[in-house]
Amino acid sequence: MANIFLYGTLCDLELLQICLGRSLDEIDKQPARLDNYSVFWVKGRNFPVIKFVEGASAQGLVLFDLSNDDLNRLDFYEGSFNYELRKVSIYIENKQLSDHMDLVEAQVYFNTDEKIEVGDQWSLRNWQTEFGDVSRRVAIEFMQLHNLSNEIDLLMEYENIYSRVFKN
Repeated sequence: MANIFLYGTLCDLELLQICLGRSLDEIDKQPARLDNYSVFWVKGRNFPVIKFVEGASAQGLVLFDLSNDDLNRLDFYEGSFNYELRKVSIYIENKQLSDHMDLVEAQVYFNTDEKIEVGDQWSLRNWQTEFGDVSRRVAIEFMQLHNLSNEIDLLMEYENIYSRVFKN
């Protein structure tokens, strides 16, 4: 069982449910933040990356006690875009004390492409407006490839699905 901190497209609950392949009602989730990091759009792309920025804080969502199947599905989705999990400490609001924050360990997906160029500050709301519908439809089809992950080029397959769905 693992805790995962999400900061980007997977904070869209519809997309998250598609990727996990199950109802989010069964998952303990809370708003959280990761200090000394900020989230940026990737230049020319429709997704974000998280970068170290001293004094900043990245807002997101923590999912608690995910199963191995949940992790495999998230790794399939995020791993296709050169992301890997790293352990961090995040802050969540204590439910009993509204002005108190608890520090917990979680894993977060960091992009491994050192040459990636970042743009403006990330906005989930802007992503949902511009790309959410298409991205959710693509994810439905893409996640069906979950069992073929060793047999195909996942990034190319995702891009092919995205191009086809975006045209419709």
